[in-house]
Amino acid sequence: MKCNACWRELDGRAVTTTCGHLFCPEDANKIISNDAACPICDQVLSKSLMKPVDINPNDEWINMVMAGISPQILMKSAYRSVMFYIGQKDLEMQAKMNNIVGQCRQKCVAMQQKFTEKMEQIHTAYQKMAKRCQMMEQELESLSKDKQELQEKFSEKSRQKRKLEEMYDQLKTRI
Repeated sequence: MKCNACWRELDGRAVTTTCGHLFCPEDANKIISNDAACPICDQVLSKSLMKPVDINPNDEWINMVMAGISPQILMKSAYRSVMFYIGQKDLEMQAKMNNIVGQCRQKCVAMQQKFTEKMEQIHTAYQKMAKRCQMMEQELESLSKDKQELQEKFSEKSRQKRKLEEMYDQLKTRI
């Protein structure tokens, strides 16, 4: 059995409440001294609604308590004890699940932050690459214009050369 407040394993003595919850003596004292409300179900508690119990009673105590009690009462008591135990295990499982869910949420938040950081890095890299591509396109366009101009100049020079060669050939034939 575990304390329903701190979830430490109970050893020896504990305090049970009329609302069906079990606490270590330290947490029971805190409940009474603070707001006197059960931290599990918020039922208002008083010292009279909280009873100390022995978690592991010895056989002599069990025999003494059970002596002279009718089987119907024993069965009713056993049923209540089993239901209390099942309720405690259910509370323990809920607390574990809440803890696991909390851890998962923290991990999800951390993963979301990492994802956001990575997406920002990718976006920044994408923007840099887009600017670089734009600069390369402008450079390519500029080089294409230069090539066009050089081709035109080359064509013009080639025409001029041909003309000069023709003129040279004409002069040569005249001589």
